Amino acid sequence: MQRRLLHALALAAVVIATVEPATALDKIKFPYSPISYHSLPWLVAYEANLFEKHGLEVDPVFAGASSLIVQSMLAGEADLAGMAGPAVISNVLKGGDVIQVAALVKSFSVPLYVQPGDHANSTIERQRSRRHAFRLVSHFTAKAILDRSNVADAVIVQTGGYPESMTALSINAIAGAMIPAPQSVVLREKGFRELVSIKQIRDMNIRFIEQGVVARRAFAEKNADIVKRFIEAVYDGLKKIHEDKTFATKVLGKYTKVTRQNMLDESYQAGIDAFAKDPRVPPEVFKDLAEQLVSLKLIDATAAQKTPLTAYYDNRYVDELEKSGFSNVFGS
Repeated sequence: MQRRLLHALALAAVVIATVEPATALDKIKFPYSPISYHSLPWLVAYEANLFEKHGLEVDPVFAGASSLIVQSMLAGEADLAGMAGPAVISNVLKGGDVIQVAALVKSFSVPLYVQPGDHANSTIERQRSRRHAFRLVSHFTAKAILDRSNVADAVIVQTGGYPESMTALSINAIAGAMIPAPQSVVLREKGFRELVSIKQIRDMNIRFIEQGVVARRAFAEKNADIVKRFIEAVYDGLKKIHEDKTFATKVLGKYTKVTRQNMLDESYQAGIDAFAKDPRVPPEVFKDLAEQLVSLKLIDATAAQKTPLTAYYDNRYVDELEKSGFSNVFGS
């Protein structure tokens, strides 16, 4: 009996000795904005435990405006984040190293809504002196639409987020506002009109990165493998969005607090239409954006002219992923 016990203990010791310790996950604090379908790829990846599949323990944290996200990154609070737009250029010109490493939405995807009326198509023309609301990204969309409508004297003001823009529009404090789904569903039900649709905005060929992944350049260069695994996990999340609408809308409802299915369905479809399957950053986008920022006197023209476009982005991580078969994430 004693011999059998000793044999069992010895066998157990051998088994324990041969079991490798679990590999520790790389921890990533991930600030992002906004809470909408624009952030659905990483929220789905988080809820479906897809980050863990790629060896990452990700903590997604809503952080508001892009400028605040950049500030937190430069302060060392995060190395990766979900955002895009003017804040990337501004930080680089000021000596920061937050750059774009993936582009999820490569065109504007927020439509313009205006006051109710039978002549919505002439609303802007009839209300030239009225104000139009904007968030920073929405500002560029609104300006591009106004420029193409030959409206030079409209005043663009900041109201805050989408809820504040909706309130301002509802009380007739502004003539129009850039409002995405699901909030746009509520506006239409109240009689407000979609003056310029997402499709019409895309047809204008306004180049802009509306959503994507940014990284501290210093961190990315030292931790290229983490950056690549993060991008791959996000695109696994995007693949799941395409394949499992029920799960995606459930996640969307959880984070946006929207419960009405028609609103979730419209948001889901907006995301499906907006997300790019190729996450490479188009260099010309930063050229256009820098020119817009210079024209608005938001950045120094000389500094922008001297700064190469490659200072704002790095496609090497996506390129390396593609070489390893990443392009097959959608089965293409």
